[in-house]
Amino acid sequence: MPPATVPSRDALHRLLDALQTLIREHLALARVELKQDLRTMGRDLATGAAGVPLLAVGFLLLMFAIASLLSIWLPAWAAFGIVALVNLAAGGAITWSASRRVAHSRIGLPCTAEEIRRDREWMAALKNPAGGNPANASPAAALSQSGSRPDVTPQ
Repeated sequence: MPPATVPSRDALHRLLDALQTLIREHLALARVELKQDLRTMGRDLATGAAGVPLLAVGFLLLMFAIASLLSIWLPAWAAFGIVALVNLAAGGAITWSASRRVAHSRIGLPCTAEEIRRDREWMAALKNPAGGNPANASPAAALSQSGSRPDVTPQ
């Protein structure tokens, strides 16, 4: 194999710089998407948590009233025990259901996934110039002066 000439080394250097820039841009995009998702999730959690104390007090009073009503027909310890067991069973079922839902959910990064898909198409067009757009087939045409793809703007 003949040694690389100066123009080929420059082209390889530009290609490596372009790939580094591309990876940096993808990581920055994923970071921005995650930050937005976490901010929205935090806001939703704070809004939901604001009503929890009032909900807990109301629920406790309701359960006490139901147990007091049952104590008319049953001993007080049995009435409160039944109410406690029903609450434990319902709480366990809700927790189990929610944990299964959380286990099956994924955090989606749609913009990052779309960029990666477009990059794969772009790389395939570089490998196969006959089947793709001739402008995308040439590395010189595909890379701008900065070494990044012309159709991707940094975030």
